[in-house]
Amino acid sequence: MKKVIAIVIVSTIAVFGLQGLWMKSMYQAYTHQTIETMESALGTSIGKEISYREKKQPFKDPKNPTFVYKRAKDMTPEERSSLKGDTLNYDELREKNIGSNMYDILLQIIQDKLIEKKNYIQLHTLDSLFQAELQKAKTEARYRLLIFDKDTTVTEQTGTLAECAEATDSTRLFPIGIKGLQFVQVKVDIGLSAFLRQMLYILIASVGMVVVILGCVVYLMIVIRKKNILFKQREANLNGTVHDLKAPLNGVITLLGFLRNKQTDPSARTLMDGTIRQAQCMVSDIESLLVTARRDRQQLHLQKKETDLVQLVKLAKESLSATYTGKPHLICIENEQIPVMLEVDALYITNVLRNLIENALKYSDDGVEIRIRIRQDKTHTCLEVEDNGWGIERKYHRKIFEQYFQVPNDKEVRRRGYGIGLAFTYYIMEAHGGSIRVKSEPGKGSTFSCIFPMK
Repeated sequence: MKKVIAIVIVSTIAVFGLQGLWMKSMYQAYTHQTIETMESALGTSIGKEISYREKKQPFKDPKNPTFVYKRAKDMTPEERSSLKGDTLNYDELREKNIGSNMYDILLQIIQDKLIEKKNYIQLHTLDSLFQAELQKAKTEARYRLLIFDKDTTVTEQTGTLAECAEATDSTRLFPIGIKGLQFVQVKVDIGLSAFLRQMLYILIASVGMVVVILGCVVYLMIVIRKKNILFKQREANLNGTVHDLKAPLNGVITLLGFLRNKQTDPSARTLMDGTIRQAQCMVSDIESLLVTARRDRQQLHLQKKETDLVQLVKLAKESLSATYTGKPHLICIENEQIPVMLEVDALYITNVLRNLIENALKYSDDGVEIRIRIRQDKTHTCLEVEDNGWGIERKYHRKIFEQYFQVPNDKEVRRRGYGIGLAFTYYIMEAHGGSIRVKSEPGKGSTFSCIFPMK
C-alpha cells in the first residue's frame, strides 16, 4: 500500500510539474507574440509620425506602396547621366535593419532630411500613435518608449512604465534615418496578470481535471485499502485453518501406521499403505501452500543436513508411482546407484521432486516417460526431470513460476492443480541459493532443471 501511495504522490507531482512547464512554455510564447505585436505597432507609428511632422495626412497603407522603377541595365546612357543624388546599397541597408523594403528605405531618407532641418521626431506624438496601435491589436502591457542618440544614450523617454521600474523585455532598436543618428526602442514589462486573464478558463479546466483525477485516485486507494485489509484478514484465517489441518492429518497417519503394524491381512495392509501415502501427500501439499502464501511476509528457515539426493528422488518416485497406479507411465532414474550428497532440507527438496514428477504425470497422456538425471561438476549439481508430455509454449515459461498461474490447455477436462507447485519449487530452490529452469515446446515435452550450488 505504501508503494501505491508513493506512486500516487510522484504521479501528482509529475502532473503539476508538467502543467507548470506547459504554462511556462505558453507564457514564453505569449511574451514573444507581444514583442512582435509591439514591434509591428512601433514601425507603423514611426511611419505615421513622419506624416504628422510633414504636416500631411497620415498614410493609410504603409505596407503596400506603389512604386514605378526602372533597372539600371534598362536605362539609356542619357537617363543614367541625368540621375542625381547619392547611391544606395539596398542589400546593405536591409542587413542593418534600416528597412525591409524600398518604401521603408525611402521613409528613412525622409527622416534624414527632416533631421537636417532640425525637425526631430516628436516623442509624445509617437507615444500617442503607439498607444492607438496597441489598442487596435488588443495588447496590454506597461512600456517605456525611449529615443537614443548615435552613441545609444537615452535622450528622451516616456510611457506607462515608471523610469525606476525594470523592464523584462524590449524590442529591437529602430533606426531613425539611414545615417544612424537616432534610434527608437520600447522596453516593456509583460506581467503575468494579462497572460493569466487570457488563460483563465484553460487554467480552471486543467486544475479541475487534475482535482477530479486525484479525487478518483484517492477514492480508489481507500477502496483498495479496505479490500486489502479484508483480504489479509481472510488470508490469515485461511492460512490458520489450513495449518490446523496438519495436526489431525499427522494423527491419522500415526494411527494408520499403528493399525497397519497390527494388521495381518495383506490386502488390508496394502490399503492402509495407500491411505497413508495419500495423507502424507496432503500434508506435503498443505506445507507447500503455506510456504508459498507466506513467501512475501515470512522468511523460510531451512534445516539443512547432508542428504543423498538420489535417495530423495527414489522416495518421490515410489510415492507417486503408487499414487498414479491407474495411469500407465514409466519413471527412469539414470545412475541411481551413485549417491549424490548435498547440504539441503530433505523435506522441502522431496516436495520439489514430487511437484516436478507429478506435473509430468498430470500434464501428459497415458504412457508418459519421465527421465531423471543428476550431473555434478566442481561448481554445481544439476537435477533434470524430462518428460514427453504436452509441453509448454515459450510465452508461458516465466509465468508458470508465479503463484496460481496455470497454463491454458484444451486437453484438460478439469483443473488438475492449483498453480502453487512450481511457485513453491521456485521459492525453495531460491532459498537454497539455487535456481530452476525450463526448456519446453508444445508436443515435445518439458525439461525442468534444478541447479544446486556446490559449497
